[in-house]
Amino acid sequence: MVAGIVVFSVVGLAAVVGQVDSDAGRFQPGLYLVPVMAVLVGAAVAMQIADWKLHVAAQALVGMAVFAASYVNVERLRGRRRPGHEFLENAAVILVLLGAYLALLSGVSSLGLRVSLIFVATYVAAYVQLSRVASEQGRAVVGGLIVSLAATAIAFGLISAQFLDIGRLGTILLVAWYVNTGMVFYMLEGSMTRNIFAEYAIGVVICAGLVATAILTH
Repeated sequence: MVAGIVVFSVVGLAAVVGQVDSDAGRFQPGLYLVPVMAVLVGAAVAMQIADWKLHVAAQALVGMAVFAASYVNVERLRGRRRPGHEFLENAAVILVLLGAYLALLSGVSSLGLRVSLIFVATYVAAYVQLSRVASEQGRAVVGGLIVSLAATAIAFGLISAQFLDIGRLGTILLVAWYVNTGMVFYMLEGSMTRNIFAEYAIGVVICAGLVATAILTH
C-alpha cells in the first residue's frame, strides 16, 4: 500500500515539475526524500511488528506522512501556498524521522551500523527542512551535515552508556534534531534572536530531563 502511494506521489511530483517554469521546475531532491524515506521506514517497521493491528496502524501512519509531504510539495510547486502547509510538512518529517529512529534503535544490533544509519536519517530530515527555507542550497547541505554530526555524537554517547530505553532515546534524538536544525538555520541566516534561543533552550532542558530521569531510575 505504502509503496503504491510512494510511486503515485513520485510520478505526480514529476508531472507537476514538468508543468512549471524552468526556474521552479529544476530538479529538487528535497521533494522526493520524505516519500522515499517513509517507504523505507514502513518496510523496516513491517519487518519488526508481528501484531497485524500494529502493523496496519504503522503503515497507515506512514501512508499519511507520504500523502501529506507529497500534497504540500505539489501545492508549493503550483504556487499555491497556504498556512497549514508548513504544519503538514513538519508533521510528516517528524513522524517519519521518529519512526526511523525507533526502527533503527530496536532493529539494528551493530553499534556502528546503528549510528551510521542515524546519521543518514538525520541528514535527510535536516536537509529537507533547511532546503525549503535557506537562501542558498549550499547552506542546506552544510547545515544538514552539522545537524547530523551533532545527532550522531549524541546517539553514540547515549547508546554506549546503555541506560536509556528505546522510547526515551528516540525522543531525545528527535528533540535534538529539532533544536539543532532550528539553531543551525538561524545561525547560518544570521537571524538568531533571544526568543528563538529561549525556545530551543527548552528543548535542551527536555532532553536533559529525560536523561536525568533515566539515570535516577536506572
